[in-house]
Amino acid sequence: MDEKETENDKGIKAIAQALRAGGTLLHAACPVCDSPLIKIQDKIYCKVCDKEVLIYKDEKELPAEIQKAMKKNAAKTSATETSITKTINAKIEQLRVKLENTDDPDEIIKITEAIDKLLQTLEKASES
Repeated sequence: MDEKETENDKGIKAIAQALRAGGTLLHAACPVCDSPLIKIQDKIYCKVCDKEVLIYKDEKELPAEIQKAMKKNAAKTSATETSITKTINAKIEQLRVKLENTDDPDEIIKITEAIDKLLQTLEKASES
């Protein structure tokens, strides 16, 4: 038996023991190891990770420090998206100027295809 099977066996045994002791198997999985969660009295546990698991129905229920960290992370993501959009918009403008200054049909096709691709990328970035 390899080490992973041994850990899995230990987890299954811990879950079974918790159920025999009166625990309730929940329809939720551990966010770390994806094993079934067990409710014992008023607490929820992952017996595989051997840790208590807290479940929140809404972000507003989260502790203040976690809410603050999530907002900070969202702000960083937003700043990154803003710089990506600025860069794409600048490239589109550069291509627009080139398009305005050319009469070559092949060049027009290349530029409009590039603009189209950039617009698609911009749309995807704004959906995230």
